[in-house]
Amino acid sequence: MKAFFALIGCFLLYATASAQTDADANILAQKLERYFQMTGQRILILDSDIAELNTLSGDDLQNLPAALTEGSSYAFYTFQGKYVVIYPAYLRDRYRSTANSSTQSAQKGMFSVAGKIKDNEMKTFLPGALFSIPQLELSAQANNKGEFSLQVPEGTYIGYFSSMGKQTEQKILKIYRDQELDVTLYESISELDLVTVTDRAIDANVMSTLPGATRMPMEELKLLPPLLGEVDVVKSMLLLPGVSTVGEGASGFNVRGGGVDQNLILMDGTPVFNPSHMFGFFSIFNQDAVSDATFYKGDIPAQYGGRLSSVLDIKTQAGSAEQWSLNGGVGFLSSRLGVNGPMGDKTQVMATVRTAYPTWVLKKIPNSSVNASSTNFIDGNLRIDHQLNARNSLVASGYTSSDYFRFGADTAYTWQTNLASLKWKAYLGESFGTEVNLTYSGYRYSVVGEGRPLDFELRSTIDNIGLQQQFEWSGEKFEGLQFGYQLNSYQMGMGDLKGTSEESVIDPKQVQDEQGVEGALFMQLPWKISDRLQGQLGLRYSHFAALGPKDVYIYEPDVQMEPETIIDTVRYGSGDVIQSYGGIEPRFTLRYAFTEDFSIKASVNRSIQYLHLLTNNFAAAPVDLWKLSDSYIQPQKAWQYAVGLYRNLNQNKIETSLEVYYKDMPSIVEYRDGAQLFLNPTLETDLVMGTGYAYGTEFLIRKNSGKLNGWVSYTFSRTLRQVVPEYGDPINKGEYFPANWDQPHDLTLVATWQPVKRMSFNATFNYRTGRPITLPSGIYDIDGEIVIDYQERNQARIPDYHRLDLGATYYFYQKKNSNYKSYLTFSFYNVYSRKNAFSWFFQPGQMSGVPKSYRLAVIGTVIPSVTYNFTFK
Repeated sequence: MKAFFALIGCFLLYATASAQTDADANILAQKLERYFQMTGQRILILDSDIAELNTLSGDDLQNLPAALTEGSSYAFYTFQGKYVVIYPAYLRDRYRSTANSSTQSAQKGMFSVAGKIKDNEMKTFLPGALFSIPQLELSAQANNKGEFSLQVPEGTYIGYFSSMGKQTEQKILKIYRDQELDVTLYESISELDLVTVTDRAIDANVMSTLPGATRMPMEELKLLPPLLGEVDVVKSMLLLPGVSTVGEGASGFNVRGGGVDQNLILMDGTPVFNPSHMFGFFSIFNQDAVSDATFYKGDIPAQYGGRLSSVLDIKTQAGSAEQWSLNGGVGFLSSRLGVNGPMGDKTQVMATVRTAYPTWVLKKIPNSSVNASSTNFIDGNLRIDHQLNARNSLVASGYTSSDYFRFGADTAYTWQTNLASLKWKAYLGESFGTEVNLTYSGYRYSVVGEGRPLDFELRSTIDNIGLQQQFEWSGEKFEGLQFGYQLNSYQMGMGDLKGTSEESVIDPKQVQDEQGVEGALFMQLPWKISDRLQGQLGLRYSHFAALGPKDVYIYEPDVQMEPETIIDTVRYGSGDVIQSYGGIEPRFTLRYAFTEDFSIKASVNRSIQYLHLLTNNFAAAPVDLWKLSDSYIQPQKAWQYAVGLYRNLNQNKIETSLEVYYKDMPSIVEYRDGAQLFLNPTLETDLVMGTGYAYGTEFLIRKNSGKLNGWVSYTFSRTLRQVVPEYGDPINKGEYFPANWDQPHDLTLVATWQPVKRMSFNATFNYRTGRPITLPSGIYDIDGEIVIDYQERNQARIPDYHRLDLGATYYFYQKKNSNYKSYLTFSFYNVYSRKNAFSWFFQPGQMSGVPKSYRLAVIGTVIPSVTYNFTFK
């Protein structure tokens, strides 16, 4: 017991000392940030020099550089009104004492020192990086290609190379001729953590011109609560306002009233058709492979197309150019392993593999169907970066995965995703560059029945090949201009069914495949009238053609299409155009900044979608059917209008925003009551075009710094649909009805608390309105047979959803230059064991045949997880 209290006492002493150090560091960090806000000048200090500067007191920020250096052995100078460089004064004094010699001064000549400054992590050059020689008080800023040039007198000096978020490098320069330098800067790892620096400006939410855009580097994502032991990109997006899901066991997410198929998800530019493992409990994005994620839900830049609601653009990280490292994690539910490093001077490799084994958790869930189930998955990433020369580089990346899920005892689901891309990036001139990306995306799924003689396999496939080239101009006029083209080819296997044994009584069946091509031209131009008034203008033209070979049925005119009304068949050969569509998709944004911390933004966005996910389930599943537009199924279309107010408080430490939007959907795809979507050769008879609209208000308040940070978001939204076909019965008597994912109220709370440097705690809470369901409007007994009548679609709701997740991270002690770093993550999913309803359905009773209602809760208990994470260099 004494040992226990001694241990607690040591911990409290350590925590107190750490808290005091952190408090001093926070004070300096706040003053540096406030100085930048007041003057627009960023102070650059070497980590090793901080302890030698003056202790701060008072609030005279106007003279902060002088206050830091007065009476010390350090000096400072200002470069172009942007940077204040603090450096040892002896460097300056030594040079001046030498330069005062008239004999030596007369002999000194001027030479050129030029080169490039590169980012080690991203393997790209660093625009805006600073090269300085403090003793001469000379500096040069790198251009947008990371290139710098400076005339320097003959002599020996110490050169500083600096960039935001990077460690400042020092090099001894012996100048007696022209020199070329290549410098690589690494991430800042200051032990004091004085300033957390990212490549996202601290006032980006106010001053950026894109409303509803969020960029989250992986380092920021790792600060969010780990769900089921892993940092999950898709789950993290669900914490943002305007983004929701219908519940556990749902694949994908819904954004501002759109379906899950209306989100364009990209990995290194390659489209992803199913972003989930295990029906949405994990995503396909491994935290060790992801560099950053950019999410657009308001204005969608013109380079993206083919979806109505949002874009989630995931980029993988490059391997290290300096040394090999091994990283990964071992957990109760999943484990992962990654390696990255250089292969020669010009090539880097990154590879990861991950597997999950949560079947033992399913056995603990108090649901007879769930605890009789089994599931697992494995996936892997590979990326190779190669620098051809100073102006050309290649990036090849690939991803593959395989999932297995058996629900109950006799039905299994399997699906596979394969992604590949090859990107060529080139600088064609000082202000002109291009990027070409060739991509492949393949998706396979099957449903396997294992009970004989009804054993079967139902399969479907998607193959997409894409080509995109984008040009960017960074000259003085029309800076930021982007334009280019895209081509996509689709091959859709619409389903085939066959028995899997000789005893099987299943009749084989196959539905015709579909083919199509999609092309687009796009242009995006930022424009600036003044510092206060800025925006972006985007224009996109897209065109789609459905192609043969295919047999197209002709139906009797002026009546509802039914299999019985087929009057003819038209056969199209390979490559023949069956039907084509096209249209212009304008995008426009405007931002007016009232002050540096208060702005208003507005956007107008039109999108066209030629690809549709067909499901009459309550939530999308990995085995739902994707279909191309054709003669009968038109493209989906939407106009979105959004306005937002953005205000930062307390020197940008607190962000607030209020956004309202309205989305008009004049063309959407719905299904008739009782529709059969699988293995239906006349699928168009069960589908119908409709209209819809969505509107909402999104509120966010976010604290970005300090020991306690996080955010609160609230969304009120509605999404309604109407289907009144030209022929046949209308749905819901022709009245508007809620979409399956209509959930008016959505509240999210996220909190992270770091009381000491090596320990952090986090929590998330989510509440949202129960989603709509269709209940019987009548039950009839017709000649002894019970018939259920459904008339009004989605006019009832399941109970409201709410869930609390908790997590903690403990960082093991490690020296600053240690080659091995590790930490533990603890997470508790569904802490108070809420049995959230996923669906509400009806089945006939065993005795009377009268339907009884049943409520299905996929997860009705707490799920704990522990993961040990490590990095070895």
